[in-house]
Amino acid sequence: MIGKSALIVVFGFILSFSVYQLRLNKALLSATDTFNYYYMKTLVHEEALNAMNFGINKIWQHEITDDNFTVTSNGCTSNVSIYETCLDTVLLKVKTWNYGFVQDHYDRFHESFKFEDSVFAYFSYRMPVSRYFWFTNNEGSVYWVSGDTVWGPTHTNSILRTYGRPVFYGKVTAYQGISPSPTHPYSRAKYYGGWEIGVRVEIPTDMSHLIQAATTGNGPAPMNTKSLYNLETTFEFLYDGRVVRTVGADSPDTVLVSDIAPTGVVHSTADVRVKGALNGQLTIYSEDDIWIDDDIVYASDPISNPACDDFLGLVSGDNVIITDNDANNSNVYIQACMMAIGGSFVAENYQSRPVAGNLDVTGSIVQKDRGPVGTFGWWGITSGFYKQYRFDTRCASQSPPSYPFVRALSLVSWWE
Repeated sequence: MIGKSALIVVFGFILSFSVYQLRLNKALLSATDTFNYYYMKTLVHEEALNAMNFGINKIWQHEITDDNFTVTSNGCTSNVSIYETCLDTVLLKVKTWNYGFVQDHYDRFHESFKFEDSVFAYFSYRMPVSRYFWFTNNEGSVYWVSGDTVWGPTHTNSILRTYGRPVFYGKVTAYQGISPSPTHPYSRAKYYGGWEIGVRVEIPTDMSHLIQAATTGNGPAPMNTKSLYNLETTFEFLYDGRVVRTVGADSPDTVLVSDIAPTGVVHSTADVRVKGALNGQLTIYSEDDIWIDDDIVYASDPISNPACDDFLGLVSGDNVIITDNDANNSNVYIQACMMAIGGSFVAENYQSRPVAGNLDVTGSIVQKDRGPVGTFGWWGITSGFYKQYRFDTRCASQSPPSYPFVRALSLVSWWE
């Protein structure tokens, strides 16, 4: 009896241990299967992101906006597609897959499991330069001084210099540095939007798209009658959407802005002079100088009316100049996006004209070399203007017609 009982106990123990071992092995296999499953999911996801980097590089380094290619890495295959969805935006899509062993799937279908992942992103690869409020290639030896107030993003490819207590409400970026450094105890400038050095952005110089837009708008019309000019022309804008136009030595005429610029662009090879209140949207490109003879504003003020749809772009191949005349010697108001490709935004006779109050600009200023608008001493302005510069916040998402752009890759949206 004792021998049989012992044998039964032994067999019972062996059977129990075997069942336990089978369950343990099954648990281990399940844990291993789970580990492999999540490892493969992570691997495929990481390779999808890796393939996205290849696509981003093609968009930025090689300016590719339409392509389809395959990336193979770590056993994973990624299909990368690039589509241009509008003038400056591309959609980058990545689909990545790999095959691995999943027990339940294999038991059911007798095949490896296909692990898949997708990533989508929209990128803007260029933006209107009007997104900057202040942009210079070279600041020279001109200073931002006490009394100067800047409300929008500020950039220079040289050194930004301050004296006293100028105030910057937008972010300041400077390729070669800020003097004195914002961290220096002698610095009294206020950088409420933050600051960054080492950032370089090239000023746009190719204006062929503006010329093409004006040429298209001009159609068969004779020179100096519609969108194309080769004589000095003055545009005095009226609140009702018309403009008083004086071409060369001709008598003035009054026309609708929309009639002379159906594509929103006027091109001239000669000087252009502007003043008045624009009702509408227009970009004027002069290969020479643009002169501001008096206040140039919008029919609806974008500061008090954010829904304002008036937009003016003044693009000069040389300088944008505030004329030294009686009208401009007691405060000047400018609402426009201005660009001096080969020169400066400058006040004529800035060293000798009287103290002229505030230069109140709402919009955007882009120039190759920073131009002075006045002189100052330790007691303040001695000639010209105090600067009251405000960014037109609409420029963060809008711009005047066909306004010049810079290459600047930015992420619009991303899905994983």
